[in-house]
Amino acid sequence: MKEAVNTLFRKVLYFSAILVIAVGAVNAYFLWWELRESQNPDLVAAVSYTHADRIPARAILFWREEKVLSKWAGTVSYPSIFPGRVARGDTVAVVDGPAGKMAVKAERAGYFLPALDGAEGDWTYSALWGGMDPLPKAPKAEFFAPGTRVEKGSPVGKLAPQPQELRCILYADAAPSLARDIRKGFVRVKTRADEWPLRAEVRAARFRESKVKLYLTLPFFPSELISSRELSLILEAGEKTGVAVPESAVTIRGGKLGVLMVDDGVHFKEVKGAPADEGRFFITEGLRPGQIVVLNAQSGKEGKIRLW
Repeated sequence: MKEAVNTLFRKVLYFSAILVIAVGAVNAYFLWWELRESQNPDLVAAVSYTHADRIPARAILFWREEKVLSKWAGTVSYPSIFPGRVARGDTVAVVDGPAGKMAVKAERAGYFLPALDGAEGDWTYSALWGGMDPLPKAPKAEFFAPGTRVEKGSPVGKLAPQPQELRCILYADAAPSLARDIRKGFVRVKTRADEWPLRAEVRAARFRESKVKLYLTLPFFPSELISSRELSLILEAGEKTGVAVPESAVTIRGGKLGVLMVDDGVHFKEVKGAPADEGRFFITEGLRPGQIVVLNAQSGKEGKIRLW
């Protein structure tokens, strides 16, 4: 009996020793890993970056237009069902009537659309600029299907004479940076996030509380826009230059915003800036392009590092 107890005791002592050694090895490994990470942190370089306030807006569009009328009764067809530029004298529609097929020609150069939306003649700046009422929803263009019956003197589409300026009315958040541009007589607009913004002339502006109502001359007028009387725009204002780093490279220590900058060693460097898009942080002061910082500042430590 005594021999069995001694054997059990030796086994417990043996496995306890192994457990202590294993735990010690694991702790030693994590201490080594922490030391290694502190001396070999992931690094990233600050890159040049330009930031601007981006303000989305829904614009309603204005242009001069006229209905194109048929001189004959019959069924209508079109060389193209898409909006496009036509020259004076181009055939925009063909009416098949008792006298045969007759060509409806453009009386001037412009953009022709084989459709109407019912707002022709009523959708005007003077009718929609007054006050600060919500902008109306643009009516939907109804296209003439091939084979549609038309009467003499009835429309077969509409023409927006060219050249002419495309104008719009929109509401936008009255950010201070946008207000400064408006006072200069222009705003910068684009239709997609990946486009370069272009200057649009401010024809009129009306501020109320946190909103501004703008009447603009747009710097573009592609033919496809006459299919609808509204357009989604992005206004850019308050352009600033600086550098960008991943958000993880920025931390707060002692109530101050900063990065762990790498030169002879690692040290905390105070910066000024704000979060940007796509997980980046835009820094306006405290860091120059090309300077190296620790990628994960929250877990980084100051001191010496190895750069290999």
